[in-house]
Amino acid sequence: MAPEDQETKSVMNTNCQQPTSADVQFPTGLPEARALALTCELCQHRMQTVADLLLLTSDTRPVRTASLSVFGESVARCRETVASRTRGLTVLLRDLAALIHRDTLSGIQEIRVCIEEICDLVVSLTECCAHAGYLLAVLQDGSSPEVPGPVDRYQLCRAAAEIEHKTGLLRTYRLHTVTALQLTDICISVTESANILTDGCLKAADEAPQENLREQFRLCLKSVAAAVNTFCGSIKFLKDRPIETNYRACQVFGEALTTACNALAVFATQDAALTGTGAKLSQAGRDTLHAVLSGCMSVVSPCVLVCAVVHDLASTVAAGGCKGDGKEEKTVTRVQQCQAAVVRSASRLGQALGNVNISSDHR
Repeated sequence: MAPEDQETKSVMNTNCQQPTSADVQFPTGLPEARALALTCELCQHRMQTVADLLLLTSDTRPVRTASLSVFGESVARCRETVASRTRGLTVLLRDLAALIHRDTLSGIQEIRVCIEEICDLVVSLTECCAHAGYLLAVLQDGSSPEVPGPVDRYQLCRAAAEIEHKTGLLRTYRLHTVTALQLTDICISVTESANILTDGCLKAADEAPQENLREQFRLCLKSVAAAVNTFCGSIKFLKDRPIETNYRACQVFGEALTTACNALAVFATQDAALTGTGAKLSQAGRDTLHAVLSGCMSVVSPCVLVCAVVHDLASTVAAGGCKGDGKEEKTVTRVQQCQAAVVRSASRLGQALGNVNISSDHR
């Protein structure tokens, strides 16, 4: 890596490490309910993005993420993780229904945390199922594995999506409620994802077939690095001086960073010469993959629906409604129905992964 690239990454990492606190007065109204509604939107979008990239594509490849790197070619490890994730989802959905039933207004923050945890588990589950599906499919007679290129499409698109999600979380906070720890977490997560994105493009910048393409990569990388530094710098200024102007600056620079990262991800993954080719599957391989991915989608879909249902409830609460109209009871019922759907689909997914009972202990 060039010295200027090392210097840039050093600045990016340094900007994240200076937590301070702020004490500001609370305003009136129901901003927490509006924040919950926006959190549901962000989590729903995140889950759907990962599902689109991994479950609704004909480009069959292994999933290369830090959490899956230890799995290698082990389908058994994937099965164990899928079992853990589906059990975790059923527990979280049960807890979510209980929180809403108890009192939506007093438990908004707990509901929000629960939604975010459900989203994290769904993303992990989707990645693990897609990886296991690939491994099982290429084991079938007549199938052949992928031919990788210097650019990993999912890795780059996922990194850009994570940056969009984290910068979007800023809009769910209020100046009087956001903590230095939350701001630092956003900054660190954004920097880590930006490093994944830029590291994934550095090799492509060297191996691109035309000089103008290589130059465009270098310009895109500089653009992303500058956007990350500006965003993390604005976070630092907000922690040092928590005023509305600095808070709005963080949101503006977050949007600019998201745009730059999405542009780089699209640019880097549009050339097949850089992304390589996906696995060539026999009919048996396609059938195996379809069984796993459709089983996974059957688990993901109810979780996405839960976000939509809770979003509807939160929007009603934010508007000053809900009490006495049966909205909470209906939401609890819908969440419980989604939990039951996850349990049923987990059994189907277990069969696709090798007749493993992954829906047990779900109570």
